[in-house]
Order: sequence, then C-alpha cells, then structure tokens
Amino acid sequence: MNTQQFHELTHLAMEKPINAPAMLFAKGFDDWHARARLAHFLLLPQLGKKDEAIELFRSVVEIEPDMDKSEDVEEKVYALQHLSAVMRDDKDYKNALDYINLAIKLAEETDYLYKYILRGELWADRWNVLAHSYRTDLAADEVQMKIDAYGNLPLKHISYLYYGYRFLAQREGATFHSVPALSYMKKAFSYMPLKNEDKERLLPLLDEVQEDIAKQLWQIDSLTPLPSSLQWDI
Repeated sequence: MNTQQFHELTHLAMEKPINAPAMLFAKGFDDWHARARLAHFLLLPQLGKKDEAIELFRSVVEIEPDMDKSEDVEEKVYALQHLSAVMRDDKDYKNALDYINLAIKLAEETDYLYKYILRGELWADRWNVLAHSYRTDLAADEVQMKIDAYGNLPLKHISYLYYGYRFLAQREGATFHSVPALSYMKKAFSYMPLKNEDKERLLPLLDEVQEDIAKQLWQIDSLTPLPSSLQWDI
C-alpha cells in the first residue's frame, strides 16, 4: 500500500455511514497509529476491506511502541489482538496464535491497567484459538495455571479468572454438561465487578438448568456487562 491508497481509504472511512473522525488519521501513512486505526475501520462490514486491513495491521507488527506510554502500548496490543481475530476467523490458526501471543507478551511487559484491553481477555483469545486447533486440553491446563497463580490473591476483580472460568464453562457447555457449565460461570462472575442489578438480572439464568445449555450460555453472555467497561484489579 502506498500513501495515495491510504489517503483514499481514510476518506472512505470518513464518509457515511462510518464517519470516522479525520483526526485519527491526521499524521498520515507514515504514522503506525494511523495505519492501525484505519485497519480497524476497514474490517467493518460496511466497508469490507479485509485484505487492506490485514496489510495495514501487518505493517505495525514489528513497530516498537513507546513503553512509557500506556496508550501507545495498548494501541499496539489492540492491533495485534484484532489481527489475530481476523486470522482465526479465516481458520489460519497458526498465525492467529502467533499474533495473540505477541499481544499477550507486550501487554504483560508492563504493569499498566489499560483503559480497554484486559489481559484476561487476551488469554481467552489464545485459549479459543487453541480450542479451534483441537488443543483444548492445553488451554484448560493454562486456565488451571492461572487459577493456581491468582486464585489466592487478596483481590476481588481478576480478569484472568473471570475469563478462565468462563472458558471452562464454555468447554463444558460444548459437551452438553449443563451443571458444571453453570457452576463454572458462577465462579467466573465471582471475580467480575458486577453491580447488584446485574447480579439480579443474571441470577435466574445461573440457578436453573435449561434444556439448551448453549443457548443458556449465550443468554448469560448477552446480559453480562461489557467487561472493558468495568473496573478490574488485574
């Protein structure tokens, strides 16, 4: 991709119905932040420019963010996470795993509490790639390692454990083991900073096994607050 092509794509993203703010791309093609931001928009179904998005994402893989700025690190991590998700959707599990591993490594090189990125979610993305690659047992072993490492900390809201127990719940649900699936989801929510009204809304779905556990887990997810909008300890 060259500067002209990049310029044309930014205008495509800035037009209706996307209306991306021009300031996001103000520094142009040479700025890796602008390339990564445009890539996120290009993946939207309204634009459908997946190949161009992948090219832009890959152009930032080797970029070194400013490790003294949490926003810089987070933007690079998000680009790697999104690129991994695209590879996973394309069933390119090797590259999906490589990119999410890079995202995890970068995110865990600092102690920043990021605004949107959750370390537990990054690990969940890795576990899901492993599950798609028929390596669910390895993923479950890694979840157990997180439980062993973080389960006895004097902290209440731990994203590693929320996503770890949620993964175990989904694994049980996939094999129609309804009771352990709900048990794991209850454990997952014990580490999530839920408001009382959220707990009351979720309780009926957690307390009674329904006929279709896959649908029940989907309903639970649909009623769960967006994790990135909550205040986590880790």
